[in-house]
Amino acid sequence: MFHTKKMDEAGDPGKIQVLIGIVILVVVAAVLFPLVNTQVNDLTNVSSLNYVGSSTAGIVGLIPIFYWLLIALVVIGAAIVGIKGSM
Repeated sequence: MFHTKKMDEAGDPGKIQVLIGIVILVVVAAVLFPLVNTQVNDLTNVSSLNYVGSSTAGIVGLIPIFYWLLIALVVIGAAIVGIKGSM
């Protein structure tokens, strides 16, 4: 209602718009990753004031893996929706 999507002849969002959206998402995620990684390193560094403790440092160390896993799942989901929408 507030904005209109560009549509192709079939009335669905064009594949180019979906592809551009995925590329923008991956670029933004890659730009933000150093911030996430720096925070995780700060939280897991024993000499830091923000150290989370030895019992949770291992779990906090997994945050970058889950960050990229979430990005990958969003990209895969968008690809599936794009392929399913074109059939």
